[in-house]
Amino acid sequence: MVNIEYRPASADDFDAIVEIFLANMNLSIFTTSTDKDALRNLAVIFLANDFRNASYMQVAECKGEICGVLIGITRTLSTKALVFDSKPLVKQAKANLRSFEEGVKVLSDLAKNKSPISFTNNSAISDCDSELVFFSTNAKYRRHKIGSTLMTRFETFLKECNAKKYFLYSDSLCTYQFYDNNGFQRVEKKQNTFNPKVENYTYVKKII
Repeated sequence: MVNIEYRPASADDFDAIVEIFLANMNLSIFTTSTDKDALRNLAVIFLANDFRNASYMQVAECKGEICGVLIGITRTLSTKALVFDSKPLVKQAKANLRSFEEGVKVLSDLAKNKSPISFTNNSAISDCDSELVFFSTNAKYRRHKIGSTLMTRFETFLKECNAKKYFLYSDSLCTYQFYDNNGFQRVEKKQNTFNPKVENYTYVKKII
C-alpha cells in the first residue's frame, strides 16, 4: 500500500513543484515555443508568482518525493501561506529568456497572453472570492485519491475562511473530467490563442 503524507508546502519545495509543473502541464496553451530551457524559465515565472500570492499551499509526499500539489488564493484571508520573495527568481528567469531566440518568443507570447490571471474581470467569475491556481498529481501516483484529498482539504480551508465560491482554469489537454464529475460548473469555453486544437475552460464551485 502506498503511504501518502500531506503537509503545507514550504519555500524549499519550489524546485520540486517546478518539476511537477513541467511534467504535467502542456505549456502550448501559453506559448508557441517548445524549447525545454525556455519552458522551464516560463514555469519558474508562473510558480514564483503563485508562491508569493498563495493563501493556501499543500503538497502530497511519498517517501520524500512530492507527488501532488494544490495552490489556492482567497480574498477572505489577508495573510499568505508563506513568505516568499519571487522577484529574484522572476528577474533571473526573464533575463535567461532574453538571452536566446526561443526565450524571447516566450516573453513575447507571455506579453500577449493577459489571461488567465488571478481574479480577472470576467463576468463568469465576478462573484467568486477564491481561486484554485495550480493543482496537479504526478502520473505514477494517480489512482491513490491524491487529487480528491488535496481538493477536499482546500475546500475545508475555504469553508473555515468563510469563502463562498471559487474558480479555476483548465483546458482540453488536462483531465478536466475530474471537475465535470466533482460538482464544478463549466461557465466558459473558448479556443486557445496559441494552440487552436485546445479549448480553455473556466469552472466554478460553491463552498457548501
